[in-house]
This record gives sequence, structure tokens and C-alpha cells, in this order.
Amino acid sequence: MGREFDQSASGVIGGAFVGYNFQSGPWVYGIEFSASATGLDTTNVSPYFPATDTYTSRLTWLATATGRVGYAWDHWLVYAKGGYAGADVHFTLYDNTALVRADTSTWANGWTVGVGAEYMLTSAIALGVVYNYADLSVDGETVNCPACGVGIGFGTPVVDGDIRLQSVMARLIVFLGR
Repeated sequence: MGREFDQSASGVIGGAFVGYNFQSGPWVYGIEFSASATGLDTTNVSPYFPATDTYTSRLTWLATATGRVGYAWDHWLVYAKGGYAGADVHFTLYDNTALVRADTSTWANGWTVGVGAEYMLTSAIALGVVYNYADLSVDGETVNCPACGVGIGFGTPVVDGDIRLQSVMARLIVFLGR
């Protein structure tokens, strides 16, 4: 039997993306792959033992593979995108009194959607901004805890997690082969 632990983190995300676009009239269709390092982590006190226990969650990498469709006019492109999202997630549970530490690292899978706009500065360079929403999950992840013991009230912790990530990113786009 578990309990929900809400955590809220903010931080910086930065990375790179590659993609391919095809234009038919004003309509632009494309695919995009991205990888980003993040500084998203937070630590909270346990609702069970707030005087002694803490739990930390950390998201270190985020990857996406999306399709996108947009509309271009003059120097502008506006678009929507959606597809797969995955992230490297770390969980740490720490009992400060007994000095027991339990931790795990796992890959969370899910989906992402977003909207963006780009402005062409030259025929090969554009600036853009994109809003992304990702919904990821971790189900039944066994947490490594050699000192947790056995019996009632003891045992290896198991973590389920729902991760919802919102980001706004500025983008510098360089078109190759133009």
C-alpha cells in the first residue's frame, strides 16, 4: 500500500535536436529528435517521518522523437508536434536517523506534445521558441536498499511515478545543405 508524494522542481534544460522537414505549399511536415540535459531535482520531507526522512527525485536526461506539422508564410513558421518522450530518472530515499539510503535510476517512458514558432533570419538560420509538455511514468521500480531489512515495516521500497514536465525553450536552427 503506497502513498502519493508530490514534488515540484524547476531548473534549466538545454540540448540539441536534429530533424527533417518537407514543405508542400505553405504546409511543412517534419520529424525531430532531441536530447537534453536537465538540472531538475527536488528534495522533500517524508509525510510518514517528517523529522527524519527525506526523498529526492532527479531528472537528468530527456529525449524526444516527434512528428510535426506547421504552416509557413513570409519568414514565419508556426507548428504543432507530438510523439515519444523518455527520461533518465533517479529516486533517493534517506532515513537521516538510521542512516539508511535507498536509491534507483531508471528510464521513464511517455509522450510529448508541443507548439512552436520560428522566424527565418537568413536562408540557413532561424530563431524559434517552443513550448513542450511531456507525461512520463515509472511503474513498479524496485529501489536498491541493502540496509532496509525484512518483516513488517521493513523491506525493499517500490516506486511508481508520474512525471509531468513543462518547458519553454529558445532555439537556434541551422539548416544544413542550403
